[in-house]
Amino acid sequence: MLIANLFFFILGLCIIWVASGLIVRGVERFSKSTKISSFATSFLILGFLTSLTEISVGLNAVLDKKPSIFVGNLIGGSFVILMLIVPMLAIWNGGIAFRRKLDLKKLLFFLVLIAAPSFVTLDGQVSISDAWLLLILYLLFINLFQREQRILDKLEQSSKKNRLSRDLLAIVIGAILIYIAGKILVEQTISLSEALGVPSLLISLLVLSIGTNLPELTIAARAMKNRHSEIAFGDYIGSAATNVALFAILTFIHGSFQLETRGFTPIFFIIILGYVLFFIFSRHKNRLAPAEGAVLIVVYLMFVLFQITEILSLAQL
Repeated sequence: MLIANLFFFILGLCIIWVASGLIVRGVERFSKSTKISSFATSFLILGFLTSLTEISVGLNAVLDKKPSIFVGNLIGGSFVILMLIVPMLAIWNGGIAFRRKLDLKKLLFFLVLIAAPSFVTLDGQVSISDAWLLLILYLLFINLFQREQRILDKLEQSSKKNRLSRDLLAIVIGAILIYIAGKILVEQTISLSEALGVPSLLISLLVLSIGTNLPELTIAARAMKNRHSEIAFGDYIGSAATNVALFAILTFIHGSFQLETRGFTPIFFIIILGYVLFFIFSRHKNRLAPAEGAVLIVVYLMFVLFQITEILSLAQL
């Protein structure tokens, strides 16, 4: 049974890998026809589209009445982006400059935004009021970029000048495949957590958060190959921010709920430590250096180690 669960889990990840490639190629072609900076375009559009995996997993988790799955996936997903994927990009690219992309105000707001779901989850209860708080924070953050670059106005002008092409079809097909893969991943996460006898929150934090970030990992690989770091970094910031909005929206759909948070407290402190270090490193000379990226990856490995330890200890109970 466990082998069958792992097989279907891997199948779901493979489908996401293929589907994300379709979406990324379609968006890349579309972004070239706009006059918006590559960072801003990828932040608003690609950041949302590469979150289709999280949307799919979240909706399926709500339908299966397993909110802990989308909670663990979204919290873990943002942490994977900032502690693993962005540092990998910094190491490969010789550093990432922040001055023109995220000034002090945007960076601080961004880190508060993505840390907020961990705080509202810590007491084991998530309410509609928590969802409103997260959604308001997200909208305020988006407004910072909208006011500065008039992104929506430029997208509207561009859409009037360019006719729809097969790129749209590729994006739609990719989205459908990702939804199917998300349903597979949710079902197998539930089965694995039941087989091991551990909270699905921990399984989602450890395994599912990486699986649903395969689109971002795909972009990282493409960026490393083609030196398109601005597109990749914009996508990562947009995707991590979108996770917070999804957390709020899925809570609205499901309603207030309680979580089994055994083993989450030490992981919470590692998450906060990681975000604090990210802020300190990012403000040092307004760039994330390769060595600092390596330190963040070590923090992520600590995150994984603590989760594995907790899963093993709970599985023996």
